[in-house]
Amino acid sequence: MKGFFGWLKKKILHNLGLKIASIFLAFVIWFVVAQVGDPKDTRSFSNIQVRLVNTQLLEDQNKYYAIIDGTDSVRVDVTAPTSVFQTLRASDIIAEADVSKLTDINTIAITYYALNANPEAMSFEGDHDVVKLDVENMTSKWIRVNYKTVGTVAEGYVISSTTSDQTSINISGPESAVNQVYSAYAELNVEGATNNSSANVELHLMDREGTRLYFSNVEMSTDHVLLSAEILATKEVPITVSYTGTPADGYMVVGKAEKDVDTVVLAGTTANLSLISKVTVSADRVDISGATDTKTVSLNLKDFLPSGVRLADPDNSGRITVTVNVKPSRDRTLEIAPQNIALANVPEGVQISLPEEEADRLPVTLHVYGLREVINALRAASITGTADVSAWMQANGITKLQNGTADIPVTFSLGSDVTILESGTIRVNITVPEEE
Repeated sequence: MKGFFGWLKKKILHNLGLKIASIFLAFVIWFVVAQVGDPKDTRSFSNIQVRLVNTQLLEDQNKYYAIIDGTDSVRVDVTAPTSVFQTLRASDIIAEADVSKLTDINTIAITYYALNANPEAMSFEGDHDVVKLDVENMTSKWIRVNYKTVGTVAEGYVISSTTSDQTSINISGPESAVNQVYSAYAELNVEGATNNSSANVELHLMDREGTRLYFSNVEMSTDHVLLSAEILATKEVPITVSYTGTPADGYMVVGKAEKDVDTVVLAGTTANLSLISKVTVSADRVDISGATDTKTVSLNLKDFLPSGVRLADPDNSGRITVTVNVKPSRDRTLEIAPQNIALANVPEGVQISLPEEEADRLPVTLHVYGLREVINALRAASITGTADVSAWMQANGITKLQNGTADIPVTFSLGSDVTILESGTIRVNITVPEEE
């Protein structure tokens, strides 16, 4: 046996250099033949989408991520034997980024492989090496729902109120986006409406300045709300006011009770509005008993509206001011000279004159009442009156005058500012011609 191994060793070592050269030459010839028969090539594949794996790791940490700079799409240069490209398609090339290998600067290295291909015969090179992520905390908050109507209701109608089935909603998403949101907004179109209107309308996110925000990564607890508008008929009616009580002695009411609002527009159903023609402020709400100065009372018209009727303008507070002018007064008795009295409607042929004796020409008594300043300004010498003979005769059933004297009532016209409490009579002589 020992001889055999010795013989074998001698055979192997005999011409060893030549034998090694033969093996190397055989390998070179094989390689050249292989390259000539199936040479390697490099080809490019564009828009290969990078697949992120283990993304639940971020979700478990309540993190939001977004791919930035389009780094999830790569152009890949593949180097492989030519025969590989006969069946290789872009869909066979897999690019992956493992989130578990996320770096401190939020990048993930991209790895490549091809389906149904020998990885040892292929190499890959992308136009970039990493996927870049924007990573931030997820957050949520409640925001108010603001809403309004748009459009104009039909003429003669008004929007009485608008309501929403949601006053606030919850939003969630990346912190940077959620922090920009101030409120949600919705609007209901009521153009030409004559009846109550409602609809499910879309919500929009708004910033603090009222600018609409567009986010695909912010979720709302609901994206629609039900808006309802109450639409009522309108009617304009007058307002009437009065007062109760009397002022203190020596004072009087000047004119009528005044108001700072003359009319008001009401809203309600057509049936309810047909039952009201005015709004009356109750007299007992304006009491001037014992007043020594002008009385002013502030009231709310809403207190005097019937059920089912309201003010048409929601911004109208309904406040109204009622004023009763109370000023000092006095009464005064004046003596008017007979010469200031004119006779009227004297029967034809009858002579009526003042008494001949000056002492018998009695002055006419005039008792007046009114504002102190007005009554004080009266002058007896400038006041004139009228004695209507025919009216006196008719009032006393006299059909024919007789000779003698008579006391005939005197009337005066002193204007609306003066109240005549009592006016006296004038004594005259009556002369009737004798019948032939």
